Amino acid sequence: MTDPRAALVVGCVLAGGLARRMGGGDKGLIGVGGRPILASVIDRLAPQVSQVILNANGDPERFAAFGLPVVADTVPGFAGPLAGILAALRWAQTSAPGAIWVATAATDTPFFPETVVARLIDAVQDQEGDLACASSGGQHHPVFGLWPVRLADDLERAMTVEGVRKVDAFTSRYRLAVAEFEAEPADPFFNVNRPEDVAEAARLSGRLLTRGRKVIGVAGFKNAGKTTLVERLVRELTGRGFRVSTVKHAHHSFDVDHEGRDSFRHRQAGASEVAVVSMHRWAIIHENRGDEREPPLGDILDRLSPCDLVIVEGYKRDNHPKIEVRDVTGGHRKLAGDDPTVIALAASAPVQAPVPVFARDDISAIADFVVERMGLSR
Repeated sequence: MTDPRAALVVGCVLAGGLARRMGGGDKGLIGVGGRPILASVIDRLAPQVSQVILNANGDPERFAAFGLPVVADTVPGFAGPLAGILAALRWAQTSAPGAIWVATAATDTPFFPETVVARLIDAVQDQEGDLACASSGGQHHPVFGLWPVRLADDLERAMTVEGVRKVDAFTSRYRLAVAEFEAEPADPFFNVNRPEDVAEAARLSGRLLTRGRKVIGVAGFKNAGKTTLVERLVRELTGRGFRVSTVKHAHHSFDVDHEGRDSFRHRQAGASEVAVVSMHRWAIIHENRGDEREPPLGDILDRLSPCDLVIVEGYKRDNHPKIEVRDVTGGHRKLAGDDPTVIALAASAPVQAPVPVFARDDISAIADFVVERMGLSR
């Protein structure tokens, strides 16, 4: 939560629908890229608001793993998104008295912008609106809205006395501000509404994550040999004339600076970023301070200079294509076959898998596969 206005906003994921076109069930629990859609929605919404709640009906225990308050509709009969919005407004009144807004997001939309709440607030202020919704590609997305808590009584009256059920029928009574978003390279408000949308969501996930770059991951469990494979693969590919960059995810605190250095003293004094520059190399050290969160992989990719290929070590839960590295003596759970983003396996001994399998030490063959699969050319 870096925008101070977020302290005034409760986020609500709307998951109270019947999902008829998916054959029933909870759309948010469908897996895309190896994790539930709902997890991606929560990850995107949480940094933009003071707290997140989940609007859902039925047994709340099925969402217990997410650790969120589950708020059921107050209007019976699965009355649609407005019922969820009303439930969220009432919850904010009683449980978040400092909130003046509720920002809503759909449970089946895993790619919505990480700036949507700030943009909705900007739209209300710039357009002198009462409330706001998002729009992309000429289409409004009323479920992605910013709702003033003060309208709770009006909404309840409209639903229970007048029988209003459509979001547009309610918002038309007020000055609706609209926040416009680009629909290219993919519409960020794409939603998983039908069974065939699951595969499309997986494809879009990788496309949005890599921002058009050629990215391949090296993933596996501890001591599988990931770093050794990356090192040897970089040496092989650069020897073939390709420009390669790498990203390494660390699961622990790390430091590339040292006590006593001038740059260390700058950082210790409170500098947010420190650039160290010489004629041979340069580096920018960014210190996460306050409530800053670890940046997503896509943001890190955006910071890299142009290259032919980025090799990512770690980030096995992200949706870029990956080579699994496996030590067959380690007893770890396999990734290939269970994770659709794994496109090849480099193993310490012969194994069966539904993807191409390479000997972990056969770097030349693995490099040939990467060159062909990534479409690299000199």
